[in-house]
Amino acid sequence: MFQSGPILLGQYRPLDTYLHRLDARSKMIPITLALVLALMTGSLLFYVVILASLLAVLLYAQVGLGALLRNFKPLLILVAVTALYHLAFSGKDTETLLEVFGWRITSGGLEMAGFYSLRLVLFITVAFLMTLTNSPSELAEAFSKMLKPLKVIRVPVHDLSLILFMAIRFIPVLYEEFVAIRNAQIMRGVNFSGSLVNRTRKTAYIIIPVFVAAVQRADDIALAIQARGYNRAPERTCYSRSRFGRNELRFAVLSSLFVAIVFYLTD
Repeated sequence: MFQSGPILLGQYRPLDTYLHRLDARSKMIPITLALVLALMTGSLLFYVVILASLLAVLLYAQVGLGALLRNFKPLLILVAVTALYHLAFSGKDTETLLEVFGWRITSGGLEMAGFYSLRLVLFITVAFLMTLTNSPSELAEAFSKMLKPLKVIRVPVHDLSLILFMAIRFIPVLYEEFVAIRNAQIMRGVNFSGSLVNRTRKTAYIIIPVFVAAVQRADDIALAIQARGYNRAPERTCYSRSRFGRNELRFAVLSSLFVAIVFYLTD
């Protein structure tokens, strides 16, 4: 029967490390800066340095390298599709490095493939870091506090925080639903091995039931929220209050400074 390791994205690991003890806002500040600068830079070296730093931080947070590689594996298909797209359609007016069956691989296409693939990996790694070291409720609370000034212009901050909390909370649930349906299909004799086209076609048999289950689950949650009298008008309170202290300020400042220096030296 099909076996799968636990998915890391969206699944909090309650450990007692320095990163776990930090308030989520102290990590959101340098990460937001890194993502903004990643959209502005044209340097591959910037992505390499930031990714290496994030990997070191994840290992410091006691996330095993094997677990990371195992959970990155399904996402490599998306990275490969991104790379192949740019190899095929980008940089047509640049130098041709190789030609296979009339398909030109150019220096510009190769550069763009590496650039956008690394950008995608960076975004995924950031999601891993935030969800592994902070619970969904902590992330939602930090998100709400950082966006609190927008309440002046009537932005529904608490509703956005609730949406974020529910989205993160149900990533592992939907993954478990996916695994359960896949196991049921295997027990019925469906073979998911073979060519890439065959596996992609048969994966659709799983994705559709998962999508239907997700819609049904969302409807049930909406009814549950309504039955409990949820109203966005009153001021929300928190069961436990986070604290942005000296350690958080030091981490946010030093990390942001590191990201800015890397951007300045590599751009």
